[in-house]
Amino acid sequence: MFCKRFLPVLKYRNRNTQSIQIRTVQISVIGAAGDIGSNLAMLLKFNDKITRLHLYDNDEKVRGVALELAYIPGGPAVAAFAGEQHLPSAVRDSKLVLMVSRVARKLGSTREQMLASNAPPIQTLCKTISKHNPEAFLAISTNPINSIIPFASTLLMSYNCYNPFKLFGITHIDTARARAFVGDALKVNPRKLQVPVIGGHSDETIVPLFSNIHPGGYTIDANRADMLTRKLRKAGVEVIINKQGMDSATMAMAWSINEFTAAIVNAINGAEVTVNSYTANPHYGTRFFSGPINVGAQGIIETCCNFNMNNYEWELLQKSLPVLNRDITQGEEFVHVVESSGHDYS
Repeated sequence: MFCKRFLPVLKYRNRNTQSIQIRTVQISVIGAAGDIGSNLAMLLKFNDKITRLHLYDNDEKVRGVALELAYIPGGPAVAAFAGEQHLPSAVRDSKLVLMVSRVARKLGSTREQMLASNAPPIQTLCKTISKHNPEAFLAISTNPINSIIPFASTLLMSYNCYNPFKLFGITHIDTARARAFVGDALKVNPRKLQVPVIGGHSDETIVPLFSNIHPGGYTIDANRADMLTRKLRKAGVEVIINKQGMDSATMAMAWSINEFTAAIVNAINGAEVTVNSYTANPHYGTRFFSGPINVGAQGIIETCCNFNMNNYEWELLQKSLPVLNRDITQGEEFVHVVESSGHDYS
């Protein structure tokens, strides 16, 4: 499942989370005034391993979100930062910066349109992090993930701040949904299951591996696997339709990002954890790839490779790779579009 030696300089490992050393962990949420950001911030408020929570948004409403959370007893101290001039203060000294800000996906929106809309705030954040917190873990949930992470990587490289082991595209929503669907199909508790989802994060590139459900002993037949795969790939669109086309998934996104964050906080504290993420990964013939990865205190330790797949899953993966490569190239090349526009979004 995992390819060791992807990060050979990192050899520290501790799977016993009970013995990890609790450190000061400050987290920044970029886009905290939106529905995903505010719901995520509330969930993070209940994580006692986080000592300080920085909430940032261009919308002044973020101050009200922070004030509400400050009135909840316990948990991390909360501070609000509104306006671009305060972004450096919002990210400075944070161990993990979570980018959840985005223009919501609407019915009929193309991935090119989403990239054009969401690239500018990513550029601003990358430039700010390069100047004020280059050692931070940076995790992005902004769509289109397949292109945004290569876009961010290229930007950070141009700012001499690219660390492939600390940049994550959060695709935890895919495995969260897969677990929910499998749990419902098998009538078991989905929170006790792990379902790897590999490939990318789009209708054409999501590849759930229902043949790799953990713990073992659970079986999804071929017809049901095909049905669940189609359902997983269309889950985002289904939410938009049922929200009358006005917004995309927010609560499930916040929940899955919170689960991702809780694991990363444990990693920062010294444990080795597994999360589903879209990261630099050359093992499938693409420069970036999504799947379960192992993370430690210094970043990614192992990326996924060599899954045992059935014929159906293998064919899905082969069809997804050209699409994934196209999306990656599009994101990398969009840096030139942004730079040639003459605008500096920082």
